[in-house]
Amino acid sequence: MSRIQLTLPEEIWIHVFGFLSDRDKLNVRLSCTYFKRLIDHWSLWKDSVVVLQKLYDSHFWKTLCQRKIKSIVVQKATAKVLQQAVAWLPWVGSVTLVQCSDGTALVTLGALKHLQRLVIRQCCCRSLTSSLLSLRQLTHLCLCEVKRASISEISAAVSQLVNLTTLKYHEDTNPIHKTALHGMLGRLPNLKHLSLRLGPKYGILPDDYFCPAKAYGHPGVTPDAESGLSSLELLNYEDPCLSSVAFNGLSSLTKLTVHYRKWHGNSNFCCLTRWLEGLNVLSELNISLGHSLKVYAESIPRTVQRLSLMGVKAELESVRIMGEQVPDLLHLHLDLCCHDICDVITEMPQIFPKLQILKVRHHNVPESVFLQLQHLPRLEQLVILDAPKGPSPTVLNLTQKLHVQTNNRIQVLHFSSKDQTTCSCGFY
Repeated sequence: MSRIQLTLPEEIWIHVFGFLSDRDKLNVRLSCTYFKRLIDHWSLWKDSVVVLQKLYDSHFWKTLCQRKIKSIVVQKATAKVLQQAVAWLPWVGSVTLVQCSDGTALVTLGALKHLQRLVIRQCCCRSLTSSLLSLRQLTHLCLCEVKRASISEISAAVSQLVNLTTLKYHEDTNPIHKTALHGMLGRLPNLKHLSLRLGPKYGILPDDYFCPAKAYGHPGVTPDAESGLSSLELLNYEDPCLSSVAFNGLSSLTKLTVHYRKWHGNSNFCCLTRWLEGLNVLSELNISLGHSLKVYAESIPRTVQRLSLMGVKAELESVRIMGEQVPDLLHLHLDLCCHDICDVITEMPQIFPKLQILKVRHHNVPESVFLQLQHLPRLEQLVILDAPKGPSPTVLNLTQKLHVQTNNRIQVLHFSSKDQTTCSCGFY
């Protein structure tokens, strides 16, 4: 290695290694001690997530220290494992706890003074309020299937985190009713992103469910007073849980996600059309299942630039209408339940001429049809959603032809990675 070391400076090697996947980095790391040291440089692991499942030795932790890992996922966490993490990685900014039954584990996190993001999934939290008392710096909190915590305790715990910008509450068996939600919203002045997993136990919610708490009991403040939310996510949703006027105070939304529990055939119960009509600054819309696209295609705001349709029933005509509604669409995730998907793909260059990123399936689409995507003039990235994990001659051949025919203009990806640090409630 001495000749190579003299020829190329370390920063050049580190720059080159930055283009490798984590798996490839680890393979290079095994080749020699020189590369081992370079591969562990912190700049190559800035966005990496480490999954912890047991107690580890000092060599393991020293490696993580060198990489300055800032995000960890702890599965079946115990206080001892978290104590190790806190001692070795005091700068950690994101922690995800999965299936934690140790009631004292949460208290350990109080020593992480830089912790801003906390996700608690399928955990037993007997004293949530006291556990979060020392984590007032949190800006992101996700509570998913939290056991042994009453809604009053959850409300009290969340309300003290005044710096929260993101709150995800995914517990459909322990619903947040209007009074509790308004109480939290009134104490979280910086909250911009709210995610709720709804369900049968929520029943039919009042029209003013999302209206800010300050709108009540104060003269001169109308029930449709504006909320400060910019992003709202509704999971496991089913009409008519929310009324058609439930979004009257949410005109500031720039992002809306609605994951329906199932397909809906009766368009008379579709509230989405009314919701969309009042969202004049919406830039991102994500829908899965629910009503047929033709029911709400004409209601999609023209301001939308990022759109995701997953498992939505649609036909070519409704996609054309949607294209007319969103002439400036840049990002599209299209995973339709559609009989004429080949026709949709063929016409996509005409329907969505400004697309830069497209996610789509290739199954049952002839090669000649799929290659029509090369005619999207501004397309930069194409994600093939159903590409197999292992090498596939069909997909590799498609990729090669797209590269050749577009002069490598389009980056083709064979997967869309999922965020390990969040819960899976929002995945379709």
